[in-house]
Amino acid sequence: MKNVILISLLLIITNAITYWLSDKIKLIFLKNEVPIIAEIQLETNCELMNESFVIMDLLTNKSVTFNMSKAYLRTVEGNPLQVQMNPNFSDVTSDFEIHKAAKKMKIDLDCNISNRLKNTLDSLRNTFKN
Repeated sequence: MKNVILISLLLIITNAITYWLSDKIKLIFLKNEVPIIAEIQLETNCELMNESFVIMDLLTNKSVTFNMSKAYLRTVEGNPLQVQMNPNFSDVTSDFEIHKAAKKMKIDLDCNISNRLKNTLDSLRNTFKN
């Protein structure tokens, strides 16, 4: 009987402490999502115009096109972003590097050394040959 009362008392005390400290416990376990407007600068030596690319937030599936080498995307800091081909080029596939979202970003696409980008450009050229 003594053990049952002791265990019950211990459970009540731990539940009360957990309730009072729940806000601090949430901060430890939950990711702090900071909404930002990411300014992405695209640097490329490709034959394509920068308007041929979009930046995509892979968690929310929001995307924006580049205008004069810049794009502004409302996202959350740390979300995975990826440069993709504009959806207008539906027959073209791309698989570019993934970057974590930040307020100011600079993404470099080097068409001379990237096999994935070379394959994308070859796919684009083959699309327009037909």
